[in-house]
Amino acid sequence: MFKFDADITSVDTGVWAEFSGAKFLIAHISNMRFQRALARLQQPHRRKIEAGTLDPQVNKDILCQAMAQGILLDWQNVGSVNGEGQAPYSIENATTALKKSVELRDFVSDFSLNLSNFRQAEVEELGNS
Repeated sequence: MFKFDADITSVDTGVWAEFSGAKFLIAHISNMRFQRALARLQQPHRRKIEAGTLDPQVNKDILCQAMAQGILLDWQNVGSVNGEGQAPYSIENATTALKKSVELRDFVSDFSLNLSNFRQAEVEELGNS
């Protein structure tokens, strides 16, 4: 039975997912933090977006910034760019990582779109209570 009033809190708070030996805290793409960030970042480019003339690089930059602000919330065991130890999580570092790694960007995007990832986290959380 479908329950329309089921509250899946992990949609906003995120769930941990493993990728390439690291762990990433990822929220669902529907969360308001991401939606607001995306709308705010797109606003200065609204006319070009509506006309379909926005430079693809600008679009990618906007998406990566919004994902770092609202979807990719934390990480563990992520190496720094210069190879010296681990990179601390920050929105700036997350934006850079998402811009530079298409594999990471695709993983975070795909994971954030799949609601079953968040439902499963809720089920596991209830089972541990």
